[in-house]
Amino acid sequence: MNYFEEIKKGLIAKGAKGSITKDSDLRSVGIDSLDLMDSVIELETKLNIQFSDETLMAIKTVNDIVVAVEELVK
Repeated sequence: MNYFEEIKKGLIAKGAKGSITKDSDLRSVGIDSLDLMDSVIELETKLNIQFSDETLMAIKTVNDIVVAVEELVK
């Protein structure tokens, strides 16, 4: 599964604007903390994973989400 593409689709559904790359800062594409939490909850449900509070607090870019998901699905 291409986690980046899945995450990108989810962020666009939450209202992300502009070009979204792995290096995109979530705030710069219009994703706030509530949008992020909604996206994380969807990922947790879809992939049967659980993000730690520490991981959530460290997420600033799209790639941060991708890396966290890849670590959790190992």
